[in-house]
Amino acid sequence: MTDHRVPLGRTGESIAEDFLRRRGHRVLARRFRTRRGEVDLVTRSGEHLYFVEVKTRAVAAANDAFGGGVEAIGWRKRRSMETLARTWVARHQAEHLQPHLALLTVETLADRARVHFLPDPFEAA
Repeated sequence: MTDHRVPLGRTGESIAEDFLRRRGHRVLARRFRTRRGEVDLVTRSGEHLYFVEVKTRAVAAANDAFGGGVEAIGWRKRRSMETLARTWVARHQAEHLQPHLALLTVETLADRARVHFLPDPFEAA
């Protein structure tokens, strides 16, 4: 059985990368992985460092509600992102940068995509 989520996820990561580049982010890493987990993108914008989890969903119709925002990131994933961020900062001697755990959602419909970037979604959570 073929898993359709892999190509959808890769497409979403490409859309996310393009979106962030157009907004002035420099992509430092894609799919940064350690034995503790993986984060989809690491980007820098000015003195800010973003550890970005990309969530991509295919919607059936333009008026479908998207239900995968912050709720899609469970406490384990959030803890993993925090650990990965600390590891990346230490490995790259980037203590002078302000780290952010970020979420970028991509909703695809036919040949269109809606993107929502939440640079600090967990502060209010």
